[in-house]
Amino acid sequence: MAGFRAAHRYAKGLMEFANEANQTDVVYAEMNDVRKVIKENDDLRVFLNSPVIDAKKKEAVLSEIFKSLSKTSQTFISLVVRHGRENILSKIADQFISLYDLANNIVTAEITSAVQLDQNTIDNIVAKAKQTLAANSLVKVENKIDASLIGGFVLKIGNNQVDSSIKTKLATLKKDFLKNEYIPKF
Repeated sequence: MAGFRAAHRYAKGLMEFANEANQTDVVYAEMNDVRKVIKENDDLRVFLNSPVIDAKKKEAVLSEIFKSLSKTSQTFISLVVRHGRENILSKIADQFISLYDLANNIVTAEITSAVQLDQNTIDNIVAKAKQTLAANSLVKVENKIDASLIGGFVLKIGNNQVDSSIKTKLATLKKDFLKNEYIPKF
């Protein structure tokens, strides 16, 4: 993964700077916004990755896009652009979010389902998952839709996965039938 180590170093520096400024929670919310804006906008990603566009123009555009952010975040984004690392800004935001989550014992539960789940169902899934986590863990839920699952859900927490989708159950059933352990006796 290109730029991972550099992104981690920048995120770590931002975390230390935010801690000193006592703005960690604010910067965390803003880095979530930065990540979301960059990931949802293809033109912005192409713009940031372009080696042809001048750094001052990139800095001006990012300053305008993120003008509602705190002075801490704006200064950091400006620093990243001046160092020529604007192409990994989204990765830096990802790494900052990971560092913040780790420091605050926040675990991300990714629930993928065939249809949008109601809040009661999500709460039930998370409650079952919390039984396997540390007592003081906070769970942040990301709900994704994948119609190919047919029904059920897939829950991912860290390196653990619980797959109770109809798609997987059908694939297992098909695999069992292909074994064909039946031997006719005639």
